[in-house]
Amino acid sequence: KDTLMGVLREMVSGASKQTDILLKYRDRVAEDPSDENYDLYRVQAHAMKASARSIGSDLFDEGLALETAGRDRDTQIILSRTGDFVRHYLELSEALKTITGDTGKKDSFDEEEFKIFIKDIKDAMDAFDIERLQDAAGKVLSMETPEEFKEELAVLEETVRDLESEKVISCCDRIEELMRNRV
Repeated sequence: KDTLMGVLREMVSGASKQTDILLKYRDRVAEDPSDENYDLYRVQAHAMKASARSIGSDLFDEGLALETAGRDRDTQIILSRTGDFVRHYLELSEALKTITGDTGKKDSFDEEEFKIFIKDIKDAMDAFDIERLQDAAGKVLSMETPEEFKEELAVLEETVRDLESEKVISCCDRIEELMRNRV
């Protein structure tokens, strides 16, 4: 149950960013139909398809069609279907908020808790304890953090999602440095 809830929360928190990336790659394909742009589009469609599949969503089929279009260099399908897929993905994310309890309201910033969660993220990544990693990252990302942390937290969210161990640790180190330099 906890693992599934973590997956749902991750999908909800990352839906806007994931759909923005897919739209950006769609636009790149339209402007420059190069192999590289098709591949970027295909990889992003694959990631979103896998996310939909992990929760048993019907969006899997739409994602598969877009991934296949990227592989087959089918610009017409990419241009005509991406918008609908993005809309459906965001609608699903919005519907999942009733399950995850993500109302968009963030917890107030608690500096001491924030420090503990950042350290916990590093420790969990070092131990490759995925459940603990996702839990600690979810707690950090659910806080209303000061502006100076926003950029690093966006990187942290992405690197945790992709389980990029060295980048997670490096990002946490930069956040800890920002914490030490706070006035």
